[in-house]
Amino acid sequence: MTINQINDQEAEELSGERLDSSNTTRKKLVLIDGHAIIHRAFHAVPETLSTSKGENVNATFGFTSMLIKALLEEKPDYIAMTFDRPSPTFRHEQFTEYKAHRPTLPDNIRPQFARIHEVVEAFGIPIYEKDGFEADDVLGTLSVQANQQGVDTIIYTGDMDTLQLVNEHVVVKVAKRGITEITEYDEEGVKARYGFEPDKLPDYKGLVGDKSDNIPGVPGIGEKTASKLIAEYGSLENVLTHLDEIKPKEQKLLREYSEQAKQSKFLATIVLDVPVQLDLEACRPEHMNRDKVLAIFRELEFRTMVEKVLSLFRQLGIPSAGEDSETSNGYERERAHKEEVREKAEPIPGQEEDLLLAPPVGVVPIMTPPPPPADDAEVILTDAIAKKATYKAGQGEEQVKDEEGEPAISDGPEQLNLFGSNEPAQEVVRRLRLPSLGGAPGEPQGTPIHIADENMVKATNTMVVNSEDSLQVLIKSMYDAGAFALDTETTSDDPWHADLVGISMSMAAGEAYYIPVGHIHTIENQPPGTQLAKAYILEKIRQVLEDPGVQKYMHNAKYDMLILARNGITLRGLAFDTMLGAYLTDPGRRGLGLKDQVFQRLGIVMTPISQLIGTGSKMISMAQVPIRLAADYAGADADMTLRLVEPIKSELRRHSLMNLYNSIELPLLPVLLKMEMYGVALDAAFLAELERTLAEQIGVLEHEIYDTVGHHFNINSTKQLGDILFGELRLPSGRKTKTGYSVSADVIESLRGKHPMVDYLLEYRQLTKLKSTYVDGLLALMDPVTGRVHTSFNQTVASSGRLSSSNPNLQNIPVRTEVGRQIRRAFIADPSFVLLTADYSQFELRILAHITHEPRLVEAFSKGEDIHTITAASLFNIPVAEVTKGQRRLAKTVVYAVLYGQSAFGLAQITGMSNSEASEFIKRYHETFPNIKGYVDSTLNQARIQGYVNTLFGRKRFFPEMQTLAFNERLALEREAINMPIQGGNADLIKIAMIRIQNELEKRKLKTRMILQVHDELVFEVAVEELERVKRLIKAMMEGVARLDVPIKVEMKVGRNWYEAEPME
Repeated sequence: MTINQINDQEAEELSGERLDSSNTTRKKLVLIDGHAIIHRAFHAVPETLSTSKGENVNATFGFTSMLIKALLEEKPDYIAMTFDRPSPTFRHEQFTEYKAHRPTLPDNIRPQFARIHEVVEAFGIPIYEKDGFEADDVLGTLSVQANQQGVDTIIYTGDMDTLQLVNEHVVVKVAKRGITEITEYDEEGVKARYGFEPDKLPDYKGLVGDKSDNIPGVPGIGEKTASKLIAEYGSLENVLTHLDEIKPKEQKLLREYSEQAKQSKFLATIVLDVPVQLDLEACRPEHMNRDKVLAIFRELEFRTMVEKVLSLFRQLGIPSAGEDSETSNGYERERAHKEEVREKAEPIPGQEEDLLLAPPVGVVPIMTPPPPPADDAEVILTDAIAKKATYKAGQGEEQVKDEEGEPAISDGPEQLNLFGSNEPAQEVVRRLRLPSLGGAPGEPQGTPIHIADENMVKATNTMVVNSEDSLQVLIKSMYDAGAFALDTETTSDDPWHADLVGISMSMAAGEAYYIPVGHIHTIENQPPGTQLAKAYILEKIRQVLEDPGVQKYMHNAKYDMLILARNGITLRGLAFDTMLGAYLTDPGRRGLGLKDQVFQRLGIVMTPISQLIGTGSKMISMAQVPIRLAADYAGADADMTLRLVEPIKSELRRHSLMNLYNSIELPLLPVLLKMEMYGVALDAAFLAELERTLAEQIGVLEHEIYDTVGHHFNINSTKQLGDILFGELRLPSGRKTKTGYSVSADVIESLRGKHPMVDYLLEYRQLTKLKSTYVDGLLALMDPVTGRVHTSFNQTVASSGRLSSSNPNLQNIPVRTEVGRQIRRAFIADPSFVLLTADYSQFELRILAHITHEPRLVEAFSKGEDIHTITAASLFNIPVAEVTKGQRRLAKTVVYAVLYGQSAFGLAQITGMSNSEASEFIKRYHETFPNIKGYVDSTLNQARIQGYVNTLFGRKRFFPEMQTLAFNERLALEREAINMPIQGGNADLIKIAMIRIQNELEKRKLKTRMILQVHDELVFEVAVEELERVKRLIKAMMEGVARLDVPIKVEMKVGRNWYEAEPME
């Protein structure tokens, strides 16, 4: 049965009130075209969106987002889902070419269909599908059955074919761009678009066809003609009956293709009698399974959606399983409290009222957290009434030592060697002999963390500390506990410009304390509440914060330590940084923030900061938030940090990463903090002069560009530039995007030499980037008081373990061009100081030689020969003495291409040679150094089989989903896997050297300070009188950082600025 038959035969039966937003007598059914929305979501959300385990979730995320949005906005009485079946339909049987031209599904979308079905099942939404029919047919059938039961229908789809279903009781909403731009079609909307009623769309398709479905229609009949004919004659059959009245040209086409037109209409017509039966009771959204929804959200890491789905639960009246009324209403009470605070000035509770009147704060429980790990943990029931439990960490991992009594580099029994063989790891993976860092590398014995029973402790009760007596009681409690979690609240995420607003502590799960120190009047000019003087508070808590015997747990500790340092407190006794620990357990993930980690590991959704301070132009400062509200938020931060310690420690132990954490990452943190506080001096006068010079050069280049083109245009407009290059100048165009020609750096670079304007443009782009990013950027970031720039060193960004820097990013200061190198002239030493640079020479290749034990590499490094010249001689089969600079340069490129896992295609792209030439060079390289090929193969084998690769010191990079990824994504991860043991090992050893050097500088009370780390280079600001002494000290420590099979070499330079530094003997 078709829509026409329904309209003709059952109009009276199906009559009723029109679907209208004001209509309250008929209930509402939402039908979702599953496949159509999935495809829209896949193309709308970046394909790079994946979980920390590497699972692609872009389509799943977009689909789920749309589903929640539809439920929240439509508030339907019923909801159902349709999907296409993989089997052929009756249309394929009638026309074998139907949809035959459609491309195969992208590899990344296939695994997500199963995930999306899990989401739909968790939401309790029934799925309707039928072999032999399409989802559109099922949608049409269900909408008819809904109307017969007195229910209106709203169809969500990305397919315009369903517009033929629109009538007085059916509305279609079509996702256009992505999944957020929705166009609604009712009867008038369809008529306005096409010029005829919705049920005439199959007739229209009979004439124009449908390219997306490979429906041919009538060749030569366009949309305008088809619309006019259908509007005039009412149906395809009537058009064919009145051919004599139609223009000769169209008449001829219609006579010739009349049967094809009829078949096209048949293919485009949605049938309305699919053998499925709508069960409205099963379609009630209240059937949603809260626990399943939240569990899969946690698995898929959809933290940003949780707030919306919690709103949906409240809308539907769905409580969590086993919630009592107190817990069930906790979130609502928190929201109500916040709204009340915003709407009127409420007296701030006194000290004695805080614990009684404080609402559940900062967190929303969504599921029972996983049980604490059994290994290395002891559970002690300490109080039957309070149901307290104490989780006592194990006494540390047993330190494995080699035959010389020094720490070995094995991860223990679970670690396979880098070559994937069954031989003992130490026989193939070369051990490092690491000098002592001044303390045992095992995990320090910790003070037990008191965790209240998880079933009782859901939210955080925070006490505001705003009297002298309560502050004294808190300080005593901190000493008595011996350990606590600590967090600061400030006015900015930039620690150099942030004011301290408050400090929170937690000594037991579910309990926290907040000390307000910098709250001001609210935006409504209401007093913030009672707080002690900042100077008084800091003086009183200084001793406990600076006591190394009292352990502190923090999340992103370096930020809080810098804030405290700027307020005169040197925090000591840092026992654990949960962000740093979480990073080591999964260095490839980006969700390392406290709220992400709490959601992922504890199943708790924390209040976003935006609920306190707002967003955009309406954002306020944390200092303007009332104390009570800030306390709720801050207390939860400290509480949740405390709760994260044991789960993250347990995972570190499980992956044999605790030794790495305690030996390298934690000791490095205060070293980086000192480097950031020192900063590096800038020559502001030189930067100002360079800014003027670059501005003049850029102006000259602008005129050259305009002269070669013949007129002015906006050089920085990608559209205008694309039109000039590929339109006016008719240069060979590269890829074209939806908005025009691509003018990316690689595209413009490929045009070098093809027109004078291109060469001017390349130089223009280079200079404008230097000026804006480095010259203007450095001047903007320079502290006006100290005249120094204080970059932030990031420990938890690069998946390899390397450090990165930001504000400014000093890792990317250009060195390949002279004008780029000039930037380094701006980095200077203070008077009576000089800059000393110490750069590891070919460090990654030396580590490669050690790991692979490649004889030719070991021999070359041991003899002090130039490795790239040796490689070039082998690749070109010529004597070493005959190697040219160009051949050496190419050999160096091949070496690093292999080291970074580049394919022949990638090497060809870099060098300009053909794919076959690149392939031949890689082949010769592997023949020259066969152990390196063995390393590459075995490393990839380890990544595929074990799901991770590791450095010599035990750092791991995990690849759990490598085998399931699409080809290009898998290649990218394989390149990362090949390089990680080398680059990560490099990072480990540089960090060890930094820790040892800083310790020695402090031990000897030297004025010299380490100020920068860039790639393999360390930069020091050295007092002139200490230069000779410090030079020997640093060189010895850096070259003696480990015993490799090849010597480690450090090249040193000294100068008044970074650019003019001259080599030292």
